[in-house]
Amino acid sequence: MKVPGKCLSSACAALLLQLPGAMPAAAAGDWELTVTPYAWMSGIDGDLGTIPGYPAQSVDLSFGDIWDDLDYGLFLFASARNGPWVFYLDSSAVQTTSKENVNGPTVKSVEIESRTSNLAMAVGRTVAAAPGYNLDVYGGFRYWSLENDYKVRTAAATYRKDTDADWTDPIIGLAGRYELAEKWTAFGSADIGGFGAGADLEWTVTAGVNWAFSDLAALSVGWRHLYIDYDDDGTVYDVTQSGPILGLTFKF
Repeated sequence: MKVPGKCLSSACAALLLQLPGAMPAAAAGDWELTVTPYAWMSGIDGDLGTIPGYPAQSVDLSFGDIWDDLDYGLFLFASARNGPWVFYLDSSAVQTTSKENVNGPTVKSVEIESRTSNLAMAVGRTVAAAPGYNLDVYGGFRYWSLENDYKVRTAAATYRKDTDADWTDPIIGLAGRYELAEKWTAFGSADIGGFGAGADLEWTVTAGVNWAFSDLAALSVGWRHLYIDYDDDGTVYDVTQSGPILGLTFKF
């Protein structure tokens, strides 16, 4: 059935621990804060299962397919850096609604409302730095929450069912930047996590460039690739997501 896949595929838009908008490290003793609203325009490919007792379904959807069902998508990254130390926070909330008119002799329509929330927090430290570049290592956690409301309309009545799942994955990673030219900076990050604590495995790779159009703001363009394998108590989330990232970073 295609509907659950379309709903959940956009709900994973989700989490970067080193978003492209990150700025150079501040001098020791000075706090540098950044806030980045962003979008991740990814497709999804893999197996999804959200109803215990029912088998997972294969999905292969583009971002255009996901966009058709999107109600809202809110994504926010923030960081606080002081000398070699940095703290990261990344959160997202996405809701999609899919409806299929069956018009059968018994079932008239099926509607699914899906909500996914993500929260990542980590602490990192610069391990290599020189004018024009730096490299950080970080560790923390990524929290996932999936909620789905199913509504089946028949000729006689409307039936509802709610399902939910949540888990927390430890994560470790690397993040760095390199100044290419005035106003242009390349960035990259990679993390891995899960280790059976929540998901069996998850990993993410991100790369792109920043263009600083003022002293306090930058446009970030990049690409992010995510893989996650979660399977527990009837919920299956074994997917790959990949797509462009677009964000604006504000520095304080």
